[in-house]
Amino acid sequence: MIKERLLYVDSLRGLCIILIVALHSKLTIINDDFNLMLINMELPTFFFLSGLFFKRYGSFKEFFVKKVNHLVVPFVFFSYIPFCLFAYFYNDRYSDPIFYLAATIKPYNEPLWFVRSLFFTYLIYYVIDKYTERRSHWIQLLVIGIMVLVTWVIDIEYRKRLDVYPFLNDCLFIVKDVLTSIMVLPYFYLAQQIKKRGWLNFKFNWKRTILISSVALVMAYLLKQNHFGYYYAQYGDNILFQYMSSICSIIAFGVLFAKFKYTKLLQFFGRYSLIVLGCHLVPIVILDTNFWPPRYIVFVITFILMFPCIYFFKSYFPKFTAQEELFKSKS
Repeated sequence: MIKERLLYVDSLRGLCIILIVALHSKLTIINDDFNLMLINMELPTFFFLSGLFFKRYGSFKEFFVKKVNHLVVPFVFFSYIPFCLFAYFYNDRYSDPIFYLAATIKPYNEPLWFVRSLFFTYLIYYVIDKYTERRSHWIQLLVIGIMVLVTWVIDIEYRKRLDVYPFLNDCLFIVKDVLTSIMVLPYFYLAQQIKKRGWLNFKFNWKRTILISSVALVMAYLLKQNHFGYYYAQYGDNILFQYMSSICSIIAFGVLFAKFKYTKLLQFFGRYSLIVLGCHLVPIVILDTNFWPPRYIVFVITFILMFPCIYFFKSYFPKFTAQEELFKSKS
């Protein structure tokens, strides 16, 4: 049971990291509306899957050290390698030492913002889970709901003041990480409830699988939202529909991958999605700057290059890419 669950979870994660590479390659899949639905899905799926395997461990110290190993260390590592190495040889202005000192404060390897935000999400959810564990799960949902609504109001007020107080723009990247971390807590909560109830071990026949996946996909498409973004912690036109669209997408592809056995490529990318996240921007920038090929060419070349990148970093830097632990959580 566990092995099967992990396989389809890896497949779902693999699909999303490939879609993120496609997004950053500016590749349109089918049409703009369908692309928008996928954008509604990509990052929520990663947060949902992270929540699925949330565990407090024996103590906060052990929990904290594990998250440092799995998130902070790769964040710092990929902030410099390979992005800063590429930047140094590509443009003389990147020889400024300030560039390297600031690389982990405001990551120039922009996709890494997700890793830092996920780290904050884990810490926030740890506190919520610890102090609501003896109460009804509805209390936890209520706490998260209030936090999301407060965050929504703060986000609106903060953005109103950006024009009045321009210096706030300099703090935006930190503020948005924290706001996003609260914004995605409902995905953590839902994942934990599914796990606790044993719903991960579902088994459907093909007829029911196709029915559930189709209905969920149609709902995800109809409920997709404009004017939202997890990178900027923007809630979109309708908060409820945004969450519903993301959840429906997760259900659609999760149910399908749990039944479909031939997803080894997706499983491979899912298992090493952190390496792909840290590496894929470099070939995209090189191709866009020097050659300007069609978008599908950018995507295909970047996709192919991820195979040697995965092999290289997992083989030679396992402690820096979350394959092994750099710091020990227990003495």
